[in-house]
Amino acid sequence: MLEKGIYENIINEELRERIDSTESNDLVCLRSEVDSAESSQMLADYLAKVIKSGLERVENYKDRVELANKVLEKAGLLDEGIKIVDLEKVLTQVMTQQQFAMQQQAKTETIRPLSGFRVSNLFTGGSSTLSLGDEIRREIASADEIYFIVSFLKVSGVRILLDELKKFTQSGKRLKIITTTYCGATEAKAIKQISELPNTEIRISYNTDIERLHAKSYIFVRHSGLNTAYIGSSNLSKSAQTDGLEWNVRVTSIENPHIIKTALATFEQYWNSPNFEDFNIGGIEKFNKELNQNKISFNPSDVVYQRYILLPHQKQILDKLKVEREERKNYKNLVVAATGTGKTVISAFDYQNFVRTHSRSRILFIAHREEILKQSINTYRSVLEDINFGSLWVGKYAPNSEEDYEYIFVSVLMFNSRFEDIFQKLEPDFYDFIVIDEAHHSQADSYRKLFSHFNPQILLGLTATPERMDGQDLRPDFGGRISAEIRLPQALQAGLLTPFQYFCVTDNVDLSGDDLWNGNKYNLERLADKLCNKERVRNIVDALRRYLANEFDCRALCFCVTKEHADFMAEQLRLYGFEACSLTSDTSNEARAQIIKDFRDAKIHYLCVVDIFNEGVDIPEIDTVLFLRPTESLTIFLQQLGRGLRLCVGKTELTVLDFVAQANKKYDFTARFRALSLSPDKNVKKQVEEGFAFLPHGCTIVMEKLARQYVLANINSAIYTKTRLERELRSYVDTPTISQFLESNGQDIRLLYKSSSCWTSLKRGAGKISYRDDDITKRLTKGVSNLIHHNTPNFLHFVKGFIAGNRDYLDDKYKIYSLMLYYALFADRLDHTPFKSIYDALELIHDERYKYFKQEIDEIVDYLLENLSVKTVPLEGADFSLLELYGCYTREEIVTLLGDQTENRKLQGSIFGVYDLQNIKDVSLLFVTLNKSDADFSPTTQYDDYLINENYFHWQSKNTDSHTNNGGFRYIKQGENGNKIILFVRENKQDDFGNTAPFHCFGFIDYVSSHGDCPMNVTWKLEEPAMPYYLKTI
Repeated sequence: MLEKGIYENIINEELRERIDSTESNDLVCLRSEVDSAESSQMLADYLAKVIKSGLERVENYKDRVELANKVLEKAGLLDEGIKIVDLEKVLTQVMTQQQFAMQQQAKTETIRPLSGFRVSNLFTGGSSTLSLGDEIRREIASADEIYFIVSFLKVSGVRILLDELKKFTQSGKRLKIITTTYCGATEAKAIKQISELPNTEIRISYNTDIERLHAKSYIFVRHSGLNTAYIGSSNLSKSAQTDGLEWNVRVTSIENPHIIKTALATFEQYWNSPNFEDFNIGGIEKFNKELNQNKISFNPSDVVYQRYILLPHQKQILDKLKVEREERKNYKNLVVAATGTGKTVISAFDYQNFVRTHSRSRILFIAHREEILKQSINTYRSVLEDINFGSLWVGKYAPNSEEDYEYIFVSVLMFNSRFEDIFQKLEPDFYDFIVIDEAHHSQADSYRKLFSHFNPQILLGLTATPERMDGQDLRPDFGGRISAEIRLPQALQAGLLTPFQYFCVTDNVDLSGDDLWNGNKYNLERLADKLCNKERVRNIVDALRRYLANEFDCRALCFCVTKEHADFMAEQLRLYGFEACSLTSDTSNEARAQIIKDFRDAKIHYLCVVDIFNEGVDIPEIDTVLFLRPTESLTIFLQQLGRGLRLCVGKTELTVLDFVAQANKKYDFTARFRALSLSPDKNVKKQVEEGFAFLPHGCTIVMEKLARQYVLANINSAIYTKTRLERELRSYVDTPTISQFLESNGQDIRLLYKSSSCWTSLKRGAGKISYRDDDITKRLTKGVSNLIHHNTPNFLHFVKGFIAGNRDYLDDKYKIYSLMLYYALFADRLDHTPFKSIYDALELIHDERYKYFKQEIDEIVDYLLENLSVKTVPLEGADFSLLELYGCYTREEIVTLLGDQTENRKLQGSIFGVYDLQNIKDVSLLFVTLNKSDADFSPTTQYDDYLINENYFHWQSKNTDSHTNNGGFRYIKQGENGNKIILFVRENKQDDFGNTAPFHCFGFIDYVSSHGDCPMNVTWKLEEPAMPYYLKTI
């Protein structure tokens, strides 16, 4: 009988008997499918354990060898050259004749670590049997490459290893070190000593605003494959290496190959990240300067201009703006992002792109405050690498020449006071590029003159608060839409914001009643009556004591439902001894200024406010946010949360207390938690039940028991089943389009196509339309879903034209697009259908019987064109021009576009890895799935394939390829053979809606280098940068 608990065991005969016995005793034994990505490792571990047990029963080594060979023979593996032939000895080293002669003469041996190379072990420091420092010195002697990554280096630690490192590097071997200026702990002398070693490279992170590198690892690579790594708590200092109570795990490539692989891959990604700078550029002078850099005044002669690097999420915003302008012809763009996420940096790079492509580039940058204008002009000067760029016009700063007005950073107050004198007299197109910071103020009268007078080529609005409390809409001034939005998790992952610790605290009020609900939101007055509850306040205070490090020393922003609720909460908190105050629209301007000052100075610890809290008021010191009310608007919720996420010296995290009550079934918890996840498609219900695995670095969400139950009950009632979709559709007076329905519900288009449904069949189920089923409707019900992943405007416009009745699809030059559309809608090759040609099949779309499907295709295309996120570009070469860089395709679509699939020849089976085109000679397609696991994470395959940076990709070949056979030669000799390889990448096998995931085209790749055999580890160079979506922020 088995003990109760968690297992992950292969079921053999013995275990199956024990399972039967256990289940006969009224216990339940759960079984699950084996993850295909992990199955080979699981079986190998099982065999190793069984075979080891068998070998230990045999005493003589020769007999053990013979038994091992018998096992190999039984498995049919002896023909692969792995039979053990030496029954007495093992190979220990390969060396030159010269080295052998010298060791013989000196009677020495190569120093080996006492731990050996096979077994992993733990170093616990202090009185541990082995000294970490001594063992690392022994590791150096036998290594071929060394990689150190430490938070800091000190002379006391470097000098312990310096002699060994000097011998190592003088022999021509390579040493790479990554470190930081974290806390100013790295010593200049230590860096200088290391940098003077030959064949040594150092990368340093100078990002001291929010330094996240705390890794300590020492990796030793050997060409023999016997790699080792030390991973733990020891930096390169004397105490850490010798007598400190530091814990470090030593792992070996024999026992833990996946850990070594992960360590090397992560090191490589850090090394190639622009956040880690080459020490040789600037040398010790730059290091000392960065170490001692203090805050600077605005005097231009004192300003140190920052080196800005676009982060992946910022590149995505620029890609989105490019699509908005080139595809949608919308040149009035609104960008939404939380304060501190780099909106101004994005605008500066956007302007830089504009300058590169336009002969004239006059700019007007307008903002409310002098501080913002000063920061902004410095950002632009840094990005443009032009210390003289632009002029300020605010406070004591003013333009000094006629040219200064052409590149002006001006306050709203100054713009309005000098409008009649200056700006009104300028031509409407005088400025080519206008940026409005804090664009939520654009509805104020002070901005209307700008909108009415100027007509720039580009109008760019930046805001953290797109939803104003007065209900006015910003979008009409910006093309009627938000052009791009920085998701909060991406900014948190990039270290631009403070990580949050989010606690869902059980609330003791019941807010589920329909009498509290009005349309799509709570009735505020009735809600306030429920929340102004002294028993509830006691619960809130208990939570403050439970979760805050010091509830009497914090700066907490408390979001309330009404002014009365804010006043009530402030009064109640004061009764409990807290320094609390309310701030509402009734507060006078004088009192408001004093309250904000006292809050900033920590004289007030709890500030009770309604909704967003003073648009434009920025207090980075806020370290606690209390959600004392449910917030229906996701946008407002994120804006409220963002108030506490600003970086601030000494603030390590934002504590969030969200008081979760039994909510109305129409209240949406799902959207809230999706918005905080790096993978918003992941199953929210599963994460609530099992823990949130996809949050940004440093962030956590913890739920109390009852709060979790309330959230789960709400999620269960809110799950979009086919029945619920039809019910919601039924509630519309006028049938919405796909775009209208999805925007109204905040859902993903893939939701409509789950469970073999489509938009047309859902409308029929809702009683909005009717049609008769036949073979064609069955094909189309399934087929239209094959269009929803497309992101290439050329194909989408082709489909749009086809639906509109354009006859171009009959033209030979569009035959491939017609074929791709045919396969999407009808699936089978032509001779398996009743159609005479693909055109006969496509012509049915225009038949009156299928008009609703025709309308659906039109709406799908409209939706996809409205939501493009990246500009796709045709690949170079006549054979490849229909395939587009960054295009999203299925395997079938790819081989159709490249001529290998025709109306009478359909791709059979699945394509994995490398596929050689039949239609075009010397062209191979490389298909890569980054996460090979059926689960969300695979420890053994995680770093088989990955982006090193935007220009290089690491790929692991199939197990039979080596540097000595034809399988490996095709990669190594790619250049001289003139073979073209096109890379296609996807994250997972399936998306979270159960669909087979399509691939993104990464374009042509070129061989750079490789190591290892069976499989080979190959580094490819991408001819075009990788999509920012796939890049990690490091």
